Amino acid sequence: MSLCKPRRGISIRSCLLCVITFAGSAVALGSSPIADDYIRTNFTVEDGLPDNVVNAIVQTGNGLLWVGTESGLASFDGREFIPIDLHVAGAPPQGSVSSLVEASNGDLWVGTHAGVVLIPRSALDQIDPTQLTYYQLSPGASDQVGSLYQTRDGTIWAGTNHGLYRQKSGKFVSVISALSVNRIAESLEGHLLLITGRGFVEWDGHAIIEHPGLAASLGVHEDQIFNVFQDRTGTVWYCTEAGIVRRGRRSFVRLQPYQLSRTAAYRTYEDPQGGVWVVSGIGLYRAIADRLQTPAADIRARSFFAGKDGELWVGTNGNGLIQLKPRVVRMYTSGNGLPNDVAMAVLATHDGKVWVGGNCGLSVFEAEHFKVYREKDGLLNSCVWALAEDQNRDLWIGTYGGGLFRFRGGHFRQYSREQGLPDTVVLQIAVAHDGSLWLATPNGVSHMQNGHFQNYTVAEGLSSNQVFSVYQDRSGSVWAETQGGIDRLVGERFVPLPSAQTRDGPLSIRLAEDSLGNLYAMNSPKGISLIENDRLIAVNENLKVLDMVESPQHNLWFSGIDGIIRIPVNDLKKSVTDRDAPLDYARFDRADGMNSIQCSVGSPNMAITPDDKLWVATVKGLAMLDLARLQQANTKPTVFVGAVTIGKNKVHARRELILAPGTHHVELHLEAVDLASPEKVRLQYRMDSVDAGWLDADATRTAIYTNIPVGTHAFHVRASGSDGVWDRVGILYNITQRPYFYQMTWFRLISVCVLVFLLFAVYLVRVRQIIRQTLIRHEERLVERERIARELHDTLLQSFQGLTLHFQRARNLLPERAAEAIQTLDRALDGAERAIVEGRDAIHDLRSPAPATQGLAEEITSLGEGLVARDGDKDPVQFRVVIEGSAQTLHPNVHIEIVRIAREGLRNAFGHSQARRIETEIAYSNNLFRLRIRDDGKGIDPGVRNRAERVGHWGLAGMRERAERLGGALEVWSEPGAGTEVELRIPATIVYESSRARNNVWLFWKKTKNDHEHHS
Repeated sequence: MSLCKPRRGISIRSCLLCVITFAGSAVALGSSPIADDYIRTNFTVEDGLPDNVVNAIVQTGNGLLWVGTESGLASFDGREFIPIDLHVAGAPPQGSVSSLVEASNGDLWVGTHAGVVLIPRSALDQIDPTQLTYYQLSPGASDQVGSLYQTRDGTIWAGTNHGLYRQKSGKFVSVISALSVNRIAESLEGHLLLITGRGFVEWDGHAIIEHPGLAASLGVHEDQIFNVFQDRTGTVWYCTEAGIVRRGRRSFVRLQPYQLSRTAAYRTYEDPQGGVWVVSGIGLYRAIADRLQTPAADIRARSFFAGKDGELWVGTNGNGLIQLKPRVVRMYTSGNGLPNDVAMAVLATHDGKVWVGGNCGLSVFEAEHFKVYREKDGLLNSCVWALAEDQNRDLWIGTYGGGLFRFRGGHFRQYSREQGLPDTVVLQIAVAHDGSLWLATPNGVSHMQNGHFQNYTVAEGLSSNQVFSVYQDRSGSVWAETQGGIDRLVGERFVPLPSAQTRDGPLSIRLAEDSLGNLYAMNSPKGISLIENDRLIAVNENLKVLDMVESPQHNLWFSGIDGIIRIPVNDLKKSVTDRDAPLDYARFDRADGMNSIQCSVGSPNMAITPDDKLWVATVKGLAMLDLARLQQANTKPTVFVGAVTIGKNKVHARRELILAPGTHHVELHLEAVDLASPEKVRLQYRMDSVDAGWLDADATRTAIYTNIPVGTHAFHVRASGSDGVWDRVGILYNITQRPYFYQMTWFRLISVCVLVFLLFAVYLVRVRQIIRQTLIRHEERLVERERIARELHDTLLQSFQGLTLHFQRARNLLPERAAEAIQTLDRALDGAERAIVEGRDAIHDLRSPAPATQGLAEEITSLGEGLVARDGDKDPVQFRVVIEGSAQTLHPNVHIEIVRIAREGLRNAFGHSQARRIETEIAYSNNLFRLRIRDDGKGIDPGVRNRAERVGHWGLAGMRERAERLGGALEVWSEPGAGTEVELRIPATIVYESSRARNNVWLFWKKTKNDHEHHS
């Protein structure tokens, strides 16, 4: 639909770009009580903002604040601005951002100089240019968007300098053409409230509804109505060149002060709590009843956004982005009537008054102002350190150098050394259940009762005279915190708490008790301990606290050197048993309005008045928190993994992280969005199967890992919000470390199978070796049996046969030739004795001999001497052993075999050679072992020598077989009548013990091979 061309007028955009300055009187009219309710923070290009001209502000569901400027779009997480590249392939440059709308489905719509860009909800955490969608509103025409708006039915509307468009079926379609649309709003009945080049009109979905005479009623021209807005109550607000006007059930109403309401107003906004905010030419104002009040002076507002937790975001025309945060802590200083800015102690008395002790006097706060007492009023020492009120409503003042003072009826009375006080410095005053006073001094504990002092020092059991504080618990026990530890009064003496006396333990400086009867000790320099069953149990080791009070809401409030801390009463005790659970605590500091986070060390330095206000003494004033109005955070911080650094490359975090094989260094950049109080967000993280417990994130909010194990690991992140409450569930981010092929399951299974196969193969080889060794031993036994058989055949059987012949001859000689028969029988008996010796020798060779205890030469000498002795007195044989070279230790098994070969050779020489001299030569050389047995006997028949045995005799064959099994060689030289020489040669690598380790396998193989060849 089209209308006639509107007349030229003053556009909203040009009006907002102007800087309007009024006289000082007009600005003064803007002063307001609510200005003290907000803390102002400015963000400019120096802080990362793309441009100091801010056109639009919106917060999306993920908690991020989106800021549209003349130089583009940026996101803000409370800590840093991140510029957003809106370039879409095939689309023109987007230029400035004029309007922002978060759709009901979480998508972000961006109105730019060149059209509309859609950022889907899935891309808001990490912008992916491929997910952006660009909309060109009308081909050939300028697509400069002045306003974006989503109506309650979910429709997105775009107002441009040449018409109104509606998003439908994935594109924008024209609704009103040839008409500039600058502002869009929606009435309660669903009509669009449009500010156009011709003025204010309505669109009912079918036609334009004009309002003739409205501008005149407002006292302006048609083109001087800049914004029309209907709030949730049905009140309509008109922003015009002549100021702000509202219309409810009655007629038009202007707000007070009148001059301010007559200042040009450009936009009206409604915050989540229903409050109405007006952007005027001289600042930002809130409409409260019939008045306009400003939260901050000198704000040239251009855009506005109200957060859920009460924080305000104001875009300006050249001064950047301004955050107005609700003030939690109100400070009272010398400017409010205190004698100076250092408040040492604070006390709430029964009548609701607040007494403040400082370095320059005593002050009482009533009727919104302070009254000060100094030396001239009777307080002879104005350095006040401790305060207390007794049961008689008397005020007691402990000073640093002036002793103790009582304030009653407007008069001060001093108690010092003259009255029995042990020191002029009083650090703490504790009112006992019986109305008496317990005083902590640098020179012991003093008990004041009925004006008299009873003093306690180390002589009365104190661990040290340097007493920090004294306390009486609800059971009546009196405790003293000293330089030497914690002591308790038992009878008339103090008894130390054993667990609090260790040198390396915490130094407790003050005690306090909660409503559940738990007695806590505040430690220096940090930490909180629980006193239970005469034991000091650590509750928290990080908080730096000085004093504690409990509020009616059952919150424990702590003062410290890092601000004011709030902990639910049940949570503090619970942390003793549940060490893995983080402690829920909220911290209040400079971001909440404190001038300094350091609280004073006076006693008490905290107090709660009957009107539920918490007063805290600090080194830069008296802090006050209105606990009844203290708002709880409505939202948890949005937590996600923002970016990932792999090696040296920083990339966007996807839905999960998949690491290439061999990745050794990963940095996970954690994001926690809390726009209201980003500085209070605490983060913890843990990776399953990697971290043993939760780890605290440092200020960089970066989790660094090296050599993440192969597999998929759940990375957990949890955060606490500005209220200090932890989100126990947190988020889960999957990280997969891909393996090398040799780390994969299939490869490991194959490796296991191969290993099992190899083990089985080794097992089979070993079984075969055992079987082979068994067979070898069996073959050796068979060889031995064959040898015995040969021995029996060659010696014993022949001897028995000879005996038979002797017995037969003796029988034939009897009885005629008895003498000859007797000689024959004697010879037979001698032969029988020799047969027995030969049989014994054969049986001895069948058994495996014990390890040699003699050298080879000694054993062979014994064998030879034994054979010489066996022949008796008939022609004794000359026998000797000759050694060449240095004797070597022989391999035990080889030694045995050599001895057996030598025995066989010597027995043959002694038994058959008929020699007069027999010699054995043993030669040791580096490469060869040699054994020679030679005699000068009758020699061996050549036929027997060639066959290596005589018919029916197996001696030489057995010797040669033994030599071959050893890996050596046996040679026989003999000539008839010239004697015989038998030579055994064995390589040194086999025979010597020193070569055993490197030749065992070879020897076994050699023996097996020779045995195999022999049996074959």
